[in-house]
Amino acid sequence: MDVETARTVLYAITAAGAMAWLTAVRFLRVSFTPQRERRDQPDDPMEMLRSASPGAIAGSVEVEGSPPELAAKAAAVVAEKSGEVIGPLKIVQSGADRLVVEGVGEAAGPQAAARFLRRGELRFRDARGGRTSIDYQIEVSAGRGLLIGGTIFLFLGLAALVVGFMLIHTYVVPNPNSAVRGQTLQMLQVVHFLWPPFLFGGLYRRGRSAVREAFEVMIHNLPYYG
Repeated sequence: MDVETARTVLYAITAAGAMAWLTAVRFLRVSFTPQRERRDQPDDPMEMLRSASPGAIAGSVEVEGSPPELAAKAAAVVAEKSGEVIGPLKIVQSGADRLVVEGVGEAAGPQAAARFLRRGELRFRDARGGRTSIDYQIEVSAGRGLLIGGTIFLFLGLAALVVGFMLIHTYVVPNPNSAVRGQTLQMLQVVHFLWPPFLFGGLYRRGRSAVREAFEVMIHNLPYYG
């Protein structure tokens, strides 16, 4: 590998690495920036949905049954079977038209959706034709550990790009030994510092999705419980 080829290879790898790093910054920021999520909302959603906290997951599902009946079933499901679907939850308030639960954090286990859940609220209100509209709001954890891990690797990735480029550009590319110049390809090793932010951000997104999907499955199945 001649000097010009080595220099071109170094610039190309560094440019690709810089683009990957910028993409990782955006991915991590979008993953952890609180944003309201809503699904299947009615045309005139109730106040709970309008006032949902920025990081909350909120939506509405309509199912067969009366509010008191479905509220009682929801409390029973959480008390008896939440561990099978979501993970262990604590009931902090239960009534004829409302159910409030809290997660247990890391105690829920690494595979349980409930480990990402801070607080969940279901409200039951009459709809037409013997149906009930169940509005839900779920507050998820901030994912502080995942955010810190991703941020650390962002700094490490930037450092690897800068230091790697400077060292190879200074000592490897101009080296008179062609075999040494061939080591320019070692710049590819920076990829080990560039992919972890995608992992940390992806894990957090997956946790949010798992909580939302688990709640919707439970709500849709309430009429068939018991």
